[in-house]
Amino acid sequence: MADTKPRPDRIWLIIALVFLGFWVVYLTFFVPGNRRPLEDAGIDLPADYNWKLEDLSEQPVQFSRFKGKTVFLNIWATWCGPCVGELPSIARLAANPRLKGKNIEFVCVSTDDSADTVVRFVRDKNWPMTVLRAQSLPPVFHTEAIPATYIITPGGRIVAVEVGANDWDNADVVAFLEKAATKPEPAGESVKSPASPGG
Repeated sequence: MADTKPRPDRIWLIIALVFLGFWVVYLTFFVPGNRRPLEDAGIDLPADYNWKLEDLSEQPVQFSRFKGKTVFLNIWATWCGPCVGELPSIARLAANPRLKGKNIEFVCVSTDDSADTVVRFVRDKNWPMTVLRAQSLPPVFHTEAIPATYIITPGGRIVAVEVGANDWDNADVVAFLEKAATKPEPAGESVKSPASPGG
C-alpha cells in the first residue's frame, strides 16, 4: 500500500509558500513608503456625520463639525505599526502649502481603548492634524483593517477609500484633494482619482 502521508519537507514548503504570500500582501498594502493612487471604483457614498467622537481630553466631538469641508479621514491606532508608519507622511501632506486656505480638514481618528495612550503617543509631535478617538465606527466607515483613509467632499460624498498604509505626501494626492475641495459635486458625480505615480 502506498504511503499517503505528506512528507515533512512538503509540509514545510506549503507553510513557507503561505507565509510568503502573506508577506507579499503586507509589503504591498501595509508598509509605509508605497505610493499608490487613491482607489477609484466609482465610489460615491454619503458620509455619516452623525458620529460621536472624543477629543484627547475625552470631551465629546460631533463629526458634523466638519460638514461643508473636504475631509481627509484616517482611521488608525497606536498599536498598528503601518498606521504609525504613515502618520508622518499625513502630517507632511497636511502642512503642504498648496493646500492652505482650501478648507481641507485632516482628521485622524484613533480606535485605541484609552485616550491617555493616544495623548502620550502624539505628545510633542506638533502634527497639523485633528486627532480624535472613536469607540465605534459608523457602518460607512467600518473597515476590516487599518489604517483606512477616506476622502470626503464638501458636499458630503466619500469619493475615495484606501485601506493600508500609503505615502500620502505626493503631488497626485495634493491634486486630488485640491480638485475635491473646489468641486462640491452633487450625488452621483465623483472626483476622478489621480493617475498612478509614474504612469
